[in-house]
Amino acid sequence: MAWSLIKEAGIGLSTEVPAGTGQRSPLRHPVFAIQSDDGSYLIVDELGREKLVPYGFGCRTIRVDVDHNILYDSLANGIEDGYGCLMDNGRMAILRRTNWELLIVSPDGEVTDRMRLATFSKRLPWSVTWTSNETFLIVFVNRAYDLDIIEIDPDGRLLWSLPANGRNLGIVTSVQLTPSNTVLMADSMLHVAVEVDRAGNIVWQYGETKHPARDIDHLSSPSSFRRAQDGSSVIADTRNHRVLLLDSMRADCQMVHHDGTFRDPAYAALLDSGNYLVCDTGNKRVIELDTQGYIVWNYGAPVVSRRLLSYPRSVDVNGSGGYLIADTAHDRIIELMDAHVREMPFKGEPGLFWPRCARMLPSGSLLIADARNQRVLEVSADGHILNQLTNVDLDGRQELQDPHDVRMLADGRLLITDSSQDLVVVTDWSGRVFQAVGGKGTDILKDPHSAQGLKDAGIIITDTGHSRIVVVDSTGAIVHEFDCIVDGAVQYRLHYPRYVEVTSSGTMVIADTGHNRILAATLEGDFLWELSTIPDSLQPLLNQPRWVRLIGEDEVVICDHFHHRILHLRHDSP
Repeated sequence: MAWSLIKEAGIGLSTEVPAGTGQRSPLRHPVFAIQSDDGSYLIVDELGREKLVPYGFGCRTIRVDVDHNILYDSLANGIEDGYGCLMDNGRMAILRRTNWELLIVSPDGEVTDRMRLATFSKRLPWSVTWTSNETFLIVFVNRAYDLDIIEIDPDGRLLWSLPANGRNLGIVTSVQLTPSNTVLMADSMLHVAVEVDRAGNIVWQYGETKHPARDIDHLSSPSSFRRAQDGSSVIADTRNHRVLLLDSMRADCQMVHHDGTFRDPAYAALLDSGNYLVCDTGNKRVIELDTQGYIVWNYGAPVVSRRLLSYPRSVDVNGSGGYLIADTAHDRIIELMDAHVREMPFKGEPGLFWPRCARMLPSGSLLIADARNQRVLEVSADGHILNQLTNVDLDGRQELQDPHDVRMLADGRLLITDSSQDLVVVTDWSGRVFQAVGGKGTDILKDPHSAQGLKDAGIIITDTGHSRIVVVDSTGAIVHEFDCIVDGAVQYRLHYPRYVEVTSSGTMVIADTGHNRILAATLEGDFLWELSTIPDSLQPLLNQPRWVRLIGEDEVVICDHFHHRILHLRHDSP
């Protein structure tokens, strides 16, 4: 089926490449970079991140000179899982993730030594860092709260390992040894940057544990935390699309600005020259910024010149052809009409905090799943809260935890999907429960993300954690289950679907997020069409689409979550 692009909203795309950037090998997901004494750069590029959720082990380490000539490429040397770091005298270390092996590589790319790592941890080796003590810090991780961090010398002798009391960390995405013998860590799951002593105690912290936010005192999924020789520190505050600089006393913090827009920066460091080296990961590039914020070196083509949205989670089309968008990480609901953006007024306290869903009601008011505030709201056109729900009567008063989706049913009741509680519930504004599916302590649902009432009183649910779509009847019993869509002998298996909707004509449209595609099928699970490639766009692939609306039978509107954009497409008749 052929598609044509009607509108791409939320980002400005540029075909310009700065002068002097030369030829380069494309980057996919750069997560680490360092400059060597000879001026060359070592870059670690995660592979396959756009097509796998959770992420795979594919990793490439390259070394390039200032003119973008490739001096070393682990992938060209047959290493498909190599996370590298720079050592002294131009040497490199390459961590083989799937081999539990650390390779020492000479400046000319020859492997001179190998160290086996399997005896240090049964968890999977993920990253390696060369320290100022001429030792290695290695992170092993299986999942959140399940990690080891060790220090070994170049002879492979264990010098230190993270004590058990330090293992309440969530997901550690960077480590650095300081001159005072502490370890700096960025915890992207707990939304903090921490300094930990050798006993595993946190001696300093930036950000509030488990509380992401956009103000200067909070972080949102930080990916790196590095300290420079002068004592100042730099944090890549990834989900807030910014880089933060803390002074040497760690008392003053300011944002690092440049002549463009960061998008999901995964790494940032202060160089000895005073310049910044940043993995501008969402823009698929590594950049060096001078003290004024201007790009003085770039590897990987700049794509996004501006970004209006931040992790949009829902989209609807109003009667005038505009788009109602939950601009989630910007904590707002907006209406986008042509090039005009109108932020929907909100006069309640507290303000919106990661709204994941917004729907326009026939009355003109808004129905909002205000996720991080753990509530569902009805808000008038002028911004006043008309109704608010924070808990429901389910085995006693039970608070909402993280509502991802909310709909108003024909009888005025609310259909709420509370992902964190594995719960879909039908309730009213008083919290009285009329139907509940799943809930903590059951295995019926796992991390559901959306729900819709059907004509026969059933409910269709994206059971995301189980990678399936289910239909339940009025008693909550599962009557249909789809873990794949069938096209004759071909099966389109679902992988972490985040949204499903059934149109009035009976077409089921699915945001198959883990496979970065949209699928349409009949209610019997038979294939109709697939959409994964966007024509006439410099970002031709979807990246974790979270929401999809079918308009009629030939137009589709998508929240392309990780590309921070809204797409409106039409399929062309043959």
